[in-house]
Amino acid sequence: SSTLKQKIMETFPSQKEAQQYVSKSARDNASNLKKCGSLACQRDSFLRTLHSANIISYASFEAREKKVGKKKQKKKGRHAVPKSLEDHPVDASPISFAVTLSDSVFFPEGGGQFADHGTLTLKSGQGQENVVLYVYDAQNVDEICVLLCRVPAEYDTNLEDVSNMMKRSDTEVEQSIDWDRRFDQMTQHSGQHLCSAVALSEFEIGTHTFSLGDKISYIDFTIDESWEKDHVVSVFAQIEEKVNEHIRNNVYMSPQWLEKDDPLFRTEVRSRLLPDGIHGPIRLVKIGNGIDFSTCCGTHVPTLGHLQMIKFFRMEKVKSNIIRVYFGAAKRLITIMDDMHNSQAKLTNMLACTETEQIERVAQLLDDKRLREKDIRELYDKLATCKVKEILEEFKDSEINVAVVDLGNVDMGYMNLVSTKAVDKNLDDNALFLFVCGKDGSDDGSFLLVGNKSIVDNFGKEVAKMFEGRGGGRNGKFQGKGSRMRSALDAVKDFLINKCEYLKNEI
Repeated sequence: SSTLKQKIMETFPSQKEAQQYVSKSARDNASNLKKCGSLACQRDSFLRTLHSANIISYASFEAREKKVGKKKQKKKGRHAVPKSLEDHPVDASPISFAVTLSDSVFFPEGGGQFADHGTLTLKSGQGQENVVLYVYDAQNVDEICVLLCRVPAEYDTNLEDVSNMMKRSDTEVEQSIDWDRRFDQMTQHSGQHLCSAVALSEFEIGTHTFSLGDKISYIDFTIDESWEKDHVVSVFAQIEEKVNEHIRNNVYMSPQWLEKDDPLFRTEVRSRLLPDGIHGPIRLVKIGNGIDFSTCCGTHVPTLGHLQMIKFFRMEKVKSNIIRVYFGAAKRLITIMDDMHNSQAKLTNMLACTETEQIERVAQLLDDKRLREKDIRELYDKLATCKVKEILEEFKDSEINVAVVDLGNVDMGYMNLVSTKAVDKNLDDNALFLFVCGKDGSDDGSFLLVGNKSIVDNFGKEVAKMFEGRGGGRNGKFQGKGSRMRSALDAVKDFLINKCEYLKNEI
Protein backbone atom coordinates (compact mmCIF):
# COMPACT_ATOMS: atom_id res chain seq x y z
CA SER A 1 0.00 0.00 0.00
CA SER A 2 2.77 2.44 0.91
CA THR A 3 4.51 1.74 -2.43
CA LEU A 4 1.30 2.36 -4.34
CA LYS A 5 0.65 5.59 -2.43
CA GLN A 6 4.13 6.84 -3.24
CA LYS A 7 3.62 6.06 -6.91
CA ILE A 8 0.29 7.91 -6.83
CA MET A 9 1.85 10.97 -5.21
CA GLU A 10 4.62 11.08 -7.82
CA THR A 11 2.21 10.75 -10.73
CA PHE A 12 -0.70 12.84 -9.48
CA PRO A 13 0.34 15.10 -6.62
CA SER A 14 -2.92 17.08 -6.69
CA GLN A 15 -6.63 16.71 -7.29
CA LYS A 16 -6.49 19.30 -10.07
CA GLU A 17 -3.92 17.35 -12.08
CA ALA A 18 -5.87 14.12 -11.61
CA GLN A 19 -9.05 15.82 -12.84
CA GLN A 20 -7.33 17.25 -15.90
CA TYR A 21 -5.79 13.87 -16.75
CA VAL A 22 -9.07 11.90 -16.66
CA SER A 23 -10.95 14.65 -18.49
CA LYS A 24 -8.44 14.71 -21.37
CA SER A 25 -8.21 10.92 -21.46
CA ALA A 26 -12.01 10.65 -21.71
CA ARG A 27 -12.21 13.24 -24.51
CA ASP A 28 -9.43 11.58 -26.51
CA ASN A 29 -10.47 7.95 -26.15
CA ALA A 30 -14.24 7.62 -25.70
CA SER A 31 -16.75 7.69 -28.55
CA ASN A 32 -19.79 6.95 -26.36
CA LEU A 33 -19.12 9.70 -23.80
CA LYS A 34 -21.98 11.96 -22.70
CA LYS A 35 -20.71 15.49 -22.08
CA CYS A 36 -21.96 18.00 -19.51
CA GLY A 37 -25.25 19.42 -20.72
CA SER A 38 -26.57 16.05 -21.92
CA LEU A 39 -25.85 13.83 -18.88
CA ALA A 40 -28.45 11.38 -17.59
CA CYS A 41 -29.12 13.69 -14.61
CA GLN A 42 -29.78 16.57 -17.02
CA ARG A 43 -32.09 14.53 -19.22
CA ASP A 44 -34.07 13.16 -16.26
CA SER A 45 -33.54 15.00 -12.96
CA PHE A 46 -35.62 12.44 -11.06
CA LEU A 47 -33.21 9.64 -11.93
CA ARG A 48 -31.69 8.34 -8.70
CA THR A 49 -29.54 5.44 -9.94
CA LEU A 50 -27.82 4.45 -13.15
CA HIS A 51 -26.46 1.01 -14.11
CA SER A 52 -25.72 1.34 -17.83
CA ALA A 53 -22.59 3.52 -17.74
CA ASN A 54 -19.05 2.21 -17.78
CA ILE A 55 -15.74 3.61 -16.52
CA ILE A 56 -13.85 5.59 -19.19
CA SER A 57 -10.81 6.84 -17.25
CA TYR A 58 -9.60 7.25 -13.70
CA ALA A 59 -6.66 8.58 -11.73
CA SER A 60 -5.58 8.31 -8.10
CA PHE A 61 -4.45 11.10 -5.80
CA GLU A 62 -4.11 11.68 -2.07
CA ALA A 63 -6.88 13.89 -0.73
CA ARG A 64 -5.72 16.60 1.62
CA GLU A 65 -7.53 19.03 3.88
CA LYS A 66 -7.29 22.58 2.61
CA LYS A 67 -5.50 24.93 4.97
CA VAL A 68 -7.53 28.04 5.70
CA GLY A 69 -5.68 31.16 6.83
CA LYS A 70 -6.81 33.58 9.49
CA LYS A 71 -8.10 36.02 6.90
CA LYS A 72 -11.33 35.06 5.20
CA GLN A 73 -10.53 33.96 1.67
CA LYS A 74 -12.60 35.36 -1.16
CA LYS A 75 -14.74 32.88 -3.04
CA LYS A 76 -13.83 32.34 -6.66
CA GLY A 77 -16.74 33.06 -8.93
CA ARG A 78 -20.28 34.11 -8.27
CA HIS A 79 -21.56 30.79 -6.97
CA ALA A 80 -18.36 29.17 -5.69
CA VAL A 81 -18.77 26.45 -3.09
CA PRO A 82 -15.93 25.86 -0.61
CA LYS A 83 -14.60 22.31 -0.80
CA SER A 84 -14.09 20.32 2.38
CA LEU A 85 -13.42 16.77 3.38
CA GLU A 86 -15.70 17.15 6.40
CA ASP A 87 -18.64 15.58 4.55
CA HIS A 88 -16.75 12.39 3.85
CA PRO A 89 -17.32 9.25 5.93
CA VAL A 90 -14.99 9.24 8.93
CA ASP A 91 -13.56 5.84 7.93
CA ALA A 92 -12.55 6.93 4.43
CA SER A 93 -9.00 6.38 3.19
CA PRO A 94 -6.90 9.44 2.25
CA ILE A 95 -6.55 7.94 -1.23
CA SER A 96 -9.12 9.26 -3.71
CA PHE A 97 -10.00 8.63 -7.34
CA ALA A 98 -11.00 11.04 -10.09
CA VAL A 99 -13.33 9.04 -12.35
CA THR A 100 -15.09 9.68 -15.65
CA LEU A 101 -18.00 7.51 -16.79
CA SER A 102 -19.71 7.19 -20.15
CA ASP A 103 -22.76 8.83 -18.54
CA SER A 104 -23.52 10.24 -15.12
CA VAL A 105 -26.48 10.42 -12.76
CA PHE A 106 -24.34 12.75 -10.63
CA PHE A 107 -24.77 16.45 -11.36
CA PRO A 108 -21.44 18.33 -11.56
CA GLU A 109 -21.40 21.66 -9.71
CA GLY A 110 -22.47 24.54 -11.93
CA GLY A 111 -25.08 27.17 -12.66
CA GLY A 112 -25.36 28.04 -8.98
CA GLN A 113 -26.21 24.46 -7.96
CA PHE A 114 -24.07 22.27 -5.70
CA ALA A 115 -22.65 18.94 -6.90
CA ASP A 116 -24.42 15.69 -6.07
CA HIS A 117 -23.03 13.28 -3.46
CA GLY A 118 -23.58 9.52 -3.31
CA THR A 119 -21.88 6.21 -4.06
CA LEU A 120 -20.29 4.24 -6.90
CA THR A 121 -20.56 0.49 -6.47
CA LEU A 122 -18.11 -1.58 -8.52
CA LYS A 123 -19.33 -5.12 -9.23
CA SER A 124 -17.17 -7.82 -10.77
CA GLY A 125 -18.28 -11.09 -12.29
CA GLN A 126 -15.12 -12.80 -11.01
CA GLY A 127 -16.42 -13.52 -7.52
CA GLN A 128 -14.81 -10.46 -5.95
CA GLU A 129 -16.63 -8.48 -3.30
CA ASN A 130 -18.34 -5.29 -4.39
CA VAL A 131 -16.36 -2.10 -3.81
CA VAL A 132 -18.28 0.98 -2.68
CA LEU A 133 -16.69 4.37 -3.38
CA TYR A 134 -18.03 7.51 -1.71
CA VAL A 135 -18.66 10.29 -4.26
CA TYR A 136 -18.03 13.56 -2.43
CA ASP A 137 -17.87 15.94 -5.38
CA ALA A 138 -18.51 16.19 -9.12
CA GLN A 139 -16.91 18.80 -11.36
CA ASN A 140 -17.31 19.97 -14.94
CA VAL A 141 -13.77 19.84 -16.33
CA ASP A 142 -13.74 21.05 -19.95
CA GLU A 143 -17.30 19.76 -20.50
CA ILE A 144 -16.47 16.35 -18.97
CA CYS A 145 -18.14 15.24 -15.72
CA VAL A 146 -15.41 14.14 -13.29
CA LEU A 147 -16.47 12.33 -10.13
CA LEU A 148 -14.25 12.61 -7.04
CA CYS A 149 -14.47 9.46 -4.93
CA ARG A 150 -12.96 8.38 -1.65
CA VAL A 151 -11.97 4.81 -0.93
CA PRO A 152 -13.31 3.15 2.24
CA ALA A 153 -10.60 2.50 4.83
CA GLU A 154 -11.02 -1.27 4.60
CA TYR A 155 -9.62 -1.12 1.04
CA ASP A 156 -6.60 0.96 2.01
CA THR A 157 -4.27 -2.06 1.88
CA ASN A 158 -5.78 -3.35 -1.40
CA LEU A 159 -5.85 -0.19 -3.49
CA GLU A 160 -4.21 -2.01 -6.38
CA ASP A 161 -7.14 -4.47 -6.42
CA VAL A 162 -9.56 -1.54 -6.50
CA SER A 163 -7.57 0.00 -9.35
CA ASN A 164 -7.53 -3.25 -11.29
CA MET A 165 -11.28 -3.60 -10.79
CA MET A 166 -11.74 -0.21 -12.44
CA LYS A 167 -9.68 -1.34 -15.42
CA ARG A 168 -11.64 -4.54 -16.05
CA SER A 169 -14.07 -4.42 -18.96
CA ASP A 170 -16.55 -6.71 -17.17
CA THR A 171 -16.85 -4.46 -14.10
CA GLU A 172 -20.38 -3.18 -13.65
CA VAL A 173 -20.85 0.29 -12.17
CA GLU A 174 -23.90 1.24 -10.12
CA GLN A 175 -24.31 4.97 -9.51
CA SER A 176 -26.55 6.07 -6.65
CA ILE A 177 -27.07 9.69 -5.57
CA ASP A 178 -28.00 11.20 -2.22
CA TRP A 179 -31.61 11.85 -3.21
CA ASP A 180 -32.48 14.16 -0.31
CA ARG A 181 -29.59 16.46 -1.25
CA ARG A 182 -30.54 16.38 -4.95
CA PHE A 183 -34.25 17.03 -4.36
CA ASP A 184 -33.50 19.91 -1.98
CA GLN A 185 -31.11 21.55 -4.42
CA MET A 186 -33.29 21.19 -7.49
CA THR A 187 -36.45 22.44 -5.79
CA GLN A 188 -34.65 25.56 -4.60
CA HIS A 189 -33.09 26.03 -8.05
CA SER A 190 -36.44 25.59 -9.78
CA GLY A 191 -37.95 28.04 -7.31
CA GLN A 192 -35.26 30.58 -8.15
CA HIS A 193 -35.99 30.28 -11.88
CA LEU A 194 -39.69 30.80 -11.25
CA CYS A 195 -39.23 33.80 -8.94
CA SER A 196 -36.77 35.48 -11.32
CA ALA A 197 -39.06 34.89 -14.30
CA VAL A 198 -42.18 36.30 -12.62
CA ALA A 199 -40.28 39.31 -11.24
CA LEU A 200 -39.03 40.15 -14.73
CA SER A 201 -42.23 39.49 -16.68
CA GLU A 202 -44.65 41.10 -14.23
CA PHE A 203 -42.59 44.02 -12.84
CA GLU A 204 -39.49 44.30 -15.08
CA ILE A 205 -37.29 43.46 -12.07
CA GLY A 206 -34.06 41.76 -13.12
CA THR A 207 -32.04 39.21 -11.17
CA HIS A 208 -28.55 40.39 -10.21
CA THR A 209 -27.37 37.11 -8.61
CA PHE A 210 -28.58 34.30 -6.36
CA SER A 211 -27.36 31.73 -3.84
CA LEU A 212 -28.71 28.25 -3.07
CA GLY A 213 -27.48 27.83 0.50
CA ASP A 214 -27.58 24.78 2.76
CA LYS A 215 -30.32 26.22 4.98
CA ILE A 216 -31.92 29.12 3.15
CA SER A 217 -31.55 30.58 -0.34
CA TYR A 218 -31.71 34.14 -1.59
CA ILE A 219 -32.04 36.12 -4.80
CA ASP A 220 -30.60 39.60 -5.31
CA PHE A 221 -33.04 41.63 -7.43
CA THR A 222 -32.29 44.94 -9.17
CA ILE A 223 -34.92 47.53 -8.27
CA ASP A 224 -35.56 51.22 -8.84
CA GLU A 225 -33.59 53.26 -6.26
CA SER A 226 -36.55 55.60 -5.79
CA TRP A 227 -38.91 52.88 -4.53
CA GLU A 228 -40.08 53.35 -0.95
CA LYS A 229 -39.98 50.44 1.49
CA ASP A 230 -43.78 49.99 1.51
CA HIS A 231 -43.82 49.80 -2.29
CA VAL A 232 -41.03 47.19 -2.31
CA VAL A 233 -42.93 45.06 0.22
CA SER A 234 -46.12 45.35 -1.85
CA VAL A 235 -44.40 44.42 -5.13
CA PHE A 236 -42.72 41.30 -3.73
CA ALA A 237 -45.94 40.21 -2.04
CA GLN A 238 -47.53 40.25 -5.50
CA ILE A 239 -44.59 38.33 -6.97
CA GLU A 240 -44.91 35.70 -4.22
CA GLU A 241 -48.63 35.33 -4.88
CA LYS A 242 -48.13 34.95 -8.65
CA VAL A 243 -45.35 32.40 -8.11
CA ASN A 244 -47.57 30.27 -5.89
CA GLU A 245 -50.42 30.53 -8.39
CA HIS A 246 -48.17 28.83 -10.98
CA ILE A 247 -47.27 26.17 -8.40
CA ARG A 248 -50.94 25.49 -7.62
CA ASN A 249 -51.57 25.13 -11.35
CA ASN A 250 -48.77 22.53 -11.49
CA VAL A 251 -47.22 24.14 -14.59
CA TYR A 252 -44.72 21.93 -16.44
CA MET A 253 -40.95 22.56 -16.38
CA SER A 254 -38.76 20.76 -18.89
CA PRO A 255 -35.26 20.81 -20.43
CA GLN A 256 -34.74 21.53 -24.12
CA TRP A 257 -31.67 21.75 -26.35
CA LEU A 258 -31.05 24.35 -29.08
CA GLU A 259 -28.14 25.30 -31.28
CA LYS A 260 -26.72 28.78 -30.69
CA ASP A 261 -27.64 29.88 -34.21
CA ASP A 262 -31.27 28.71 -33.87
CA PRO A 263 -33.62 31.73 -34.33
CA LEU A 264 -35.63 30.56 -31.31
CA PHE A 265 -32.51 30.82 -29.16
CA ARG A 266 -31.96 34.42 -30.21
CA THR A 267 -35.57 35.59 -29.89
CA GLU A 268 -37.33 33.57 -27.17
CA VAL A 269 -34.67 32.79 -24.55
CA ARG A 270 -34.71 35.10 -21.49
CA SER A 271 -31.14 34.45 -20.26
CA ARG A 272 -28.49 33.54 -22.84
CA LEU A 273 -25.48 33.50 -20.52
CA LEU A 274 -23.05 30.79 -21.62
CA PRO A 275 -19.70 29.64 -20.19
CA ASP A 276 -16.60 30.07 -22.33
CA GLY A 277 -15.67 27.25 -24.68
CA ILE A 278 -19.06 25.53 -24.79
CA HIS A 279 -19.74 23.45 -27.92
CA GLY A 280 -22.77 21.74 -29.42
CA PRO A 281 -26.44 22.11 -28.47
CA ILE A 282 -27.27 24.46 -25.59
CA ARG A 283 -29.36 23.15 -22.73
CA LEU A 284 -32.31 25.33 -21.69
CA VAL A 285 -35.11 25.03 -19.16
CA LYS A 286 -38.66 26.01 -20.06
CA ILE A 287 -41.49 26.80 -17.64
CA GLY A 288 -44.97 26.55 -19.12
CA ASN A 289 -46.00 28.54 -22.16
CA GLY A 290 -44.28 31.90 -21.96
CA ILE A 291 -43.43 31.94 -18.24
CA ASP A 292 -39.71 31.32 -18.68
CA PHE A 293 -37.20 30.00 -21.20
CA SER A 294 -33.54 30.33 -20.21
CA THR A 295 -30.15 28.64 -20.41
CA CYS A 296 -29.37 26.37 -17.46
CA CYS A 297 -27.30 23.25 -16.81
CA GLY A 298 -28.94 22.46 -13.47
CA THR A 299 -31.43 19.81 -12.39
CA HIS A 300 -35.09 20.85 -12.14
CA VAL A 301 -38.50 19.46 -11.25
CA PRO A 302 -40.74 18.26 -14.13
CA THR A 303 -43.76 20.16 -12.79
CA LEU A 304 -44.01 23.09 -10.37
CA GLY A 305 -46.33 21.14 -8.05
CA HIS A 306 -43.21 19.50 -6.61
CA LEU A 307 -42.27 22.90 -5.11
CA GLN A 308 -45.47 22.77 -3.00
CA MET A 309 -45.11 26.45 -2.05
CA ILE A 310 -42.56 29.29 -2.08
CA LYS A 311 -42.32 31.73 0.80
CA PHE A 312 -40.30 34.95 1.01
CA PHE A 313 -38.96 35.19 4.58
CA ARG A 314 -37.26 38.53 4.73
CA MET A 315 -35.84 41.27 2.55
CA GLU A 316 -32.81 43.48 3.02
CA LYS A 317 -31.12 46.14 0.93
CA VAL A 318 -27.54 45.24 0.07
CA LYS A 319 -27.12 48.28 -2.22
CA SER A 320 -29.27 51.25 -3.07
CA ASN A 321 -30.68 49.38 -6.07
CA ILE A 322 -30.26 45.75 -4.93
CA ILE A 323 -32.79 44.01 -2.68
CA ARG A 324 -31.95 40.57 -1.27
CA VAL A 325 -34.97 38.28 -0.87
CA TYR A 326 -34.59 35.11 1.23
CA PHE A 327 -36.88 32.25 0.26
CA GLY A 328 -37.60 28.58 0.76
CA ALA A 329 -39.52 25.93 -1.20
CA ALA A 330 -40.71 22.32 -0.91
CA LYS A 331 -39.27 20.16 1.89
CA ARG A 332 -36.80 22.87 2.90
CA LEU A 333 -39.70 25.26 3.45
CA ILE A 334 -41.34 22.72 5.76
CA THR A 335 -38.07 22.38 7.71
CA ILE A 336 -37.73 26.16 8.03
CA MET A 337 -41.34 26.50 9.19
CA ASP A 338 -40.86 23.66 11.71
CA ASP A 339 -37.76 25.39 13.10
CA MET A 340 -39.64 28.68 13.38
CA HIS A 341 -42.58 27.00 15.11
CA ASN A 342 -40.27 25.22 17.57
CA SER A 343 -38.45 28.48 18.32
CA GLN A 344 -41.73 30.27 18.90
CA ALA A 345 -42.94 27.49 21.21
CA LYS A 346 -39.75 27.79 23.26
CA LEU A 347 -40.11 31.57 23.43
CA THR A 348 -43.71 31.19 24.58
CA ASN A 349 -42.55 29.04 27.50
CA MET A 350 -39.56 31.27 28.32
CA LEU A 351 -41.61 34.48 28.25
CA ALA A 352 -44.64 32.92 29.97
CA CYS A 353 -47.07 34.51 27.52
CA THR A 354 -49.16 33.65 24.46
CA GLU A 355 -47.75 33.86 20.93
CA THR A 356 -49.61 37.11 20.23
CA GLU A 357 -48.09 38.71 23.35
CA GLN A 358 -44.45 37.86 22.52
CA ILE A 359 -43.52 41.14 20.78
CA GLU A 360 -45.05 43.24 23.55
CA ARG A 361 -43.32 41.13 26.22
CA VAL A 362 -39.91 41.36 24.53
CA ALA A 363 -40.29 45.14 24.07
CA GLN A 364 -41.09 45.43 27.79
CA LEU A 365 -38.04 43.33 28.72
CA LEU A 366 -35.79 45.50 26.53
CA ASP A 367 -37.15 48.66 28.16
CA ASP A 368 -36.51 47.18 31.60
CA LYS A 369 -33.00 46.19 30.52
CA ARG A 370 -32.22 49.73 29.38
CA LEU A 371 -33.44 51.16 32.67
CA ARG A 372 -31.36 48.68 34.68
CA GLU A 373 -28.30 49.41 32.57
CA LYS A 374 -28.76 53.12 33.24
CA ASP A 375 -28.98 52.46 36.99
CA ILE A 376 -25.88 50.26 36.83
CA ARG A 377 -23.94 52.96 34.97
CA GLU A 378 -24.86 55.51 37.64
CA LEU A 379 -23.81 53.12 40.41
CA TYR A 380 -20.58 52.34 38.58
CA ASP A 381 -19.86 56.04 38.33
CA LYS A 382 -20.42 56.59 42.06
CA LEU A 383 -18.37 53.50 42.92
CA ALA A 384 -15.54 54.65 40.65
CA THR A 385 -15.58 58.13 42.23
CA CYS A 386 -15.24 56.60 45.71
CA LYS A 387 -12.46 54.28 44.55
CA VAL A 388 -10.50 57.15 42.99
CA LYS A 389 -10.86 59.24 46.14
CA GLU A 390 -9.45 56.34 48.15
CA ILE A 391 -6.54 55.88 45.70
CA LEU A 392 -5.64 59.56 45.66
CA GLU A 393 -5.71 59.78 49.45
CA GLU A 394 -3.11 57.01 49.66
CA PHE A 395 -1.21 58.54 46.75
CA LYS A 396 -1.04 61.94 48.45
CA ASP A 397 0.78 60.54 51.48
CA SER A 398 3.28 58.58 49.39
CA GLU A 399 6.71 59.82 48.34
CA ILE A 400 6.62 57.90 45.08
CA ASN A 401 4.54 58.85 42.04
CA VAL A 402 3.34 55.32 41.29
CA ALA A 403 -0.01 53.82 42.30
CA VAL A 404 -0.65 50.13 41.66
CA VAL A 405 -4.24 49.01 42.20
CA ASP A 406 -5.80 45.53 41.87
CA LEU A 407 -9.49 46.19 41.17
CA GLY A 408 -10.44 42.52 41.47
CA ASN A 409 -13.02 40.82 39.28
CA VAL A 410 -14.26 43.80 37.22
CA ASP A 411 -14.55 44.44 33.50
CA MET A 412 -12.45 46.74 31.32
CA GLY A 413 -15.24 49.30 31.19
CA TYR A 414 -15.09 49.88 34.94
CA MET A 415 -11.29 49.90 34.91
CA ASN A 416 -11.27 52.54 32.16
CA LEU A 417 -13.77 54.62 34.12
CA VAL A 418 -11.61 54.52 37.26
CA SER A 419 -8.44 55.36 35.33
CA THR A 420 -10.06 58.33 33.58
CA LYS A 421 -11.30 59.77 36.86
CA ALA A 422 -7.91 59.19 38.53
CA VAL A 423 -6.01 61.05 35.80
CA ASP A 424 -8.56 63.88 35.76
CA LYS A 425 -8.48 64.35 39.55
CA ASN A 426 -4.71 64.07 39.92
CA LEU A 427 -2.77 67.28 39.24
CA ASP A 428 0.69 65.72 39.00
CA ASP A 429 1.59 65.11 35.31
CA ASN A 430 4.44 62.81 36.35
CA ALA A 431 2.15 60.47 38.29
CA LEU A 432 1.70 56.91 37.08
CA PHE A 433 -1.29 54.60 37.66
CA LEU A 434 -1.31 50.86 37.01
CA PHE A 435 -4.66 49.10 37.28
CA VAL A 436 -5.12 45.32 36.99
CA CYS A 437 -8.22 43.13 37.07
CA GLY A 438 -9.11 39.46 36.75
CA LYS A 439 -11.08 36.65 38.30
CA ASP A 440 -10.43 36.01 41.97
CA GLY A 441 -7.68 33.44 42.47
CA SER A 442 -6.58 33.61 38.81
CA ASP A 443 -3.31 34.93 37.42
CA ASP A 444 -4.89 35.74 34.06
CA GLY A 445 -6.33 39.18 33.58
CA SER A 446 -6.06 42.64 32.08
CA PHE A 447 -4.02 45.71 32.90
CA LEU A 448 -4.18 49.43 32.18
CA LEU A 449 -1.19 51.76 32.54
CA VAL A 450 -1.97 55.52 32.44
CA GLY A 451 -0.30 58.78 33.41
CA ASN A 452 3.24 59.91 32.65
CA LYS A 453 3.36 59.86 28.84
CA SER A 454 7.11 59.35 28.59
CA ILE A 455 7.08 56.23 30.78
CA VAL A 456 3.80 54.81 29.46
CA ASP A 457 4.72 55.21 25.79
CA ASN A 458 8.29 53.96 26.18
CA PHE A 459 7.83 51.13 28.66
CA GLY A 460 4.25 49.90 28.11
CA LYS A 461 5.44 46.95 26.03
CA GLU A 462 8.02 46.05 28.67
CA VAL A 463 5.26 45.97 31.30
CA ALA A 464 3.17 43.70 29.05
CA LYS A 465 6.19 41.41 28.63
CA MET A 466 6.67 41.20 32.42
CA PHE A 467 3.02 40.19 32.73
CA GLU A 468 3.69 37.56 30.02
CA GLY A 469 1.12 39.18 27.82
CA ARG A 470 0.68 41.74 25.11
CA GLY A 471 -1.00 45.08 24.59
CA GLY A 472 -0.91 48.44 22.87
CA GLY A 473 -1.48 52.14 23.29
CA ARG A 474 0.02 55.62 23.16
CA ASN A 475 -0.32 59.18 24.48
CA GLY A 476 -0.12 58.10 28.10
CA LYS A 477 -2.43 55.09 27.91
CA PHE A 478 -1.41 51.44 27.41
CA GLN A 479 -3.65 48.43 27.98
CA GLY A 480 -3.34 44.71 27.51
CA LYS A 481 -3.75 41.21 28.87
CA GLY A 482 -1.39 38.79 30.57
CA SER A 483 -1.05 35.44 32.28
CA ARG A 484 0.96 36.65 35.36
CA MET A 485 -1.10 39.64 36.42
CA ARG A 486 -0.83 39.09 40.15
CA SER A 487 2.32 37.02 40.54
CA ALA A 488 4.36 39.64 38.63
CA LEU A 489 2.64 42.69 40.15
CA ASP A 490 5.33 43.50 42.73
CA ALA A 491 8.11 43.19 40.15
CA VAL A 492 6.23 45.47 37.74
CA LYS A 493 5.66 48.01 40.52
CA ASP A 494 9.39 48.10 41.35
CA PHE A 495 10.18 48.46 37.65
CA LEU A 496 7.84 51.47 37.31
CA ILE A 497 9.15 53.12 40.52
CA ASN A 498 12.70 52.83 39.21
CA LYS A 499 11.71 54.44 35.92
CA CYS A 500 9.94 57.30 37.75
CA GLU A 501 12.97 57.86 40.02
CA TYR A 502 15.28 57.85 37.04
CA LEU A 503 13.10 60.37 35.21
CA LYS A 504 12.90 62.61 38.28
CA ASN A 505 16.70 62.62 38.66
CA GLU A 506 17.15 63.40 34.97
CA ILE A 507 14.88 66.42 35.33
